[in-house]
Amino acid sequence: MKSSWNFAGAFRRVEFALVIVIIVIGALIASQAPNFLSPANLINLLLAMVTIGIVALGQGFVIMAGELDLSVGATVAFSAASAAWLMRAGVPVWFGVVAALVIGCLIGTINAILVVGTGVNSFIVTLGSLSVIQGLTLMVTGGLPISVPEELANIGSDARVAGIPLPVVIFVALAIIAQLVLVYTVFGRRVLAVGDNQEAARLAGISVISTKVAVFAIAGGLAGFAGMLRAASLGTAESSAGTADLLPIIAAVVVGGASLLGGRGSMIGVFLGAVLLGMVQNGYIILQLSSWLQLATFGAVVVAAGIFDQVRQGRIGWLNNLRDRGRQRRVAGKESRP
Repeated sequence: MKSSWNFAGAFRRVEFALVIVIIVIGALIASQAPNFLSPANLINLLLAMVTIGIVALGQGFVIMAGELDLSVGATVAFSAASAAWLMRAGVPVWFGVVAALVIGCLIGTINAILVVGTGVNSFIVTLGSLSVIQGLTLMVTGGLPISVPEELANIGSDARVAGIPLPVVIFVALAIIAQLVLVYTVFGRRVLAVGDNQEAARLAGISVISTKVAVFAIAGGLAGFAGMLRAASLGTAESSAGTADLLPIIAAVVVGGASLLGGRGSMIGVFLGAVLLGMVQNGYIILQLSSWLQLATFGAVVVAAGIFDQVRQGRIGWLNNLRDRGRQRRVAGKESRP
């Protein structure tokens, strides 16, 4: 049970490697497309990764607790669509934003209750809820986009802080807050403890049930909030919003160093993973590469990150055997020297 980054020190391990990879890939893309580093494109890149990044932060808590939530992409669409419908019906904008958060938290809580109350694997539970939520979204929208009030759309598309789009600033702030919570709070330590070993955490007096309910609720709430930011940026809430983001969301968490088995990870790693994937996605668009290659890359990245995590934790038996044999040969060679 450990967090792979701490504010007291510099980037280490996965985070440091991600920074290097981001720099290298950025340089490679820029060498083929000089406009990649233009301010306008960098702003577009940052805006495009906000939804995936914010949802990935919530997914990070779930994965670090040893679970998985496949419904977060659908929650993005349903929360935003429901809030947009309410705002079109006349409720204040602030109420619509709060409604999106509440709806997301409620979906996450229901998922958690089903997981901890029935013992059914979270993969199965959230796979089913994903389909249910998609159906509800189609019911609310009728399959058509729902426009959001102009004042909300202006915040999403025009608001800037020191020249940086407000959604990007919010994403960075949420990543910092999430990392502080994970590293410096009792709740963060409980999340990692539960993900590392549920039985040991229970014997240590940690409420496994309340911890899992909390992480699912956080994931749902952040998905709802990300949905509102996306709707604000686009000016409409769409039934398909977020449905294609599930793989990149999980990829951002895994690439960021979180173990799919739980008990390990950092939110700064998740942030950097989202930046890397956003950069790759933007690079494919600028270089006019095919969409199938982009999907294949995301899948390959998830597999590679999973293998790297297994190697890092020493869980690949044949590789451990090779290391042991190499170590034994080196020891034997030293002993045979006069």
